[in-house]
Amino acid sequence: MAMAYWNGISWECSPYEIAYLEGLTTSFSMDTENNADKEGKSPTEEIGLKPIEISFSTVYRVETGTADIQAVINMWKSMIGLSAPLIIGSEVFGPELSQLQSVGVSDIGLRHDGTMRAAKLTFKFKEFVEEPVTAENTSTTSAVKVGASKSEKSSLKYYHSVKG
Repeated sequence: MAMAYWNGISWECSPYEIAYLEGLTTSFSMDTENNADKEGKSPTEEIGLKPIEISFSTVYRVETGTADIQAVINMWKSMIGLSAPLIIGSEVFGPELSQLQSVGVSDIGLRHDGTMRAAKLTFKFKEFVEEPVTAENTSTTSAVKVGASKSEKSSLKYYHSVKG
């Protein structure tokens, strides 16, 4: 059974791999927004909670079953910006959706040939709240309209003329 998981990745102690959470932290804080209207209306004050932040680290080691540390780093790098529930034990920890904000890599251990044998990854998550769809934020762009800019096209033409 997994100790924790997020977006299909699990932290577990099994006969094949040992990976667990270290230094798990979270915090809750108040967020106040003041609106001082200069047109004679009385000021307003909105009080709520700031988005929840969660951080922790994991040490990946070849000796504990992680065969390719660099591949693990690249996998986590590719998931920055994704959101999913963070499950610890059998319950959601923190917000319903936690967005991966950053991945730090430290304490890298190298073999004699330069390949990584260990690395400590530090993860920072933030509560993900989808903005409600309104008329103001419903800009859609067709995939047909997306393409290279004029400057990119001209640099490509130059590159092909020099290369060619």
